[in-house]
Order: sequence, then C-alpha cells, then structure tokens
Amino acid sequence: EGCLSVPGMRGWVQRPRVAFLGGYDESGEWREKRLSGLEARVAQHEFDHLEGVLFPAKVPGTEFLVPQASFEGRDEWGQEWPSKGSRVTGLGELCDEK
Repeated sequence: EGCLSVPGMRGWVQRPRVAFLGGYDESGEWREKRLSGLEARVAQHEFDHLEGVLFPAKVPGTEFLVPQASFEGRDEWGQEWPSKGSRVTGLGELCDEK
C-alpha cells in the first residue's frame, strides 16, 4: 500500500477483502454498497484519512515498510518476504495466498 501523504514509502497493510459503506445521498436517501478487492482496500485506506490515520500506522512492524525504490530490486527479496505471495504480487494487485 502507498499514499501521496507518505511519498516514496510502501508498506504491507492487512485489510478485510470486503467492506460495506452506508450513507445518505444528496436527496437524503440512505444508500449502502458492498465493496470487494481493490475497491474495498481503497475505501478503507481513504476512510483512515478521515480518522487521521496514515497507512504506516497500520503495518504490523517497521520491517513491513519499504522505500518505493526498493521495489525495483524485489527479485532479490527472500522467497517469502515479508509474506507469502509478496514477491509475485504486482504493485496495486491483491494476493490470495495466506
């Protein structure tokens, strides 16, 4: 995960794959939406901003924060670092491996 509020940094943030949003539209009608995958991840990331939280506060440890530039050399990362599937998952993609 990355953010324009934290330029040059990327990190691994665990988030639910599904999120539910609810709120009133411009006509005062209640709306609900189920989000999944990348759409759910982005919504949760942006909601964190409303709460004053940036993604580095959500990573499990500093070893899960890396400079954006290091992604260019990720072929040199350990096979399972920092988690299973990280090495083969492209930027912005989700990995189904646990």
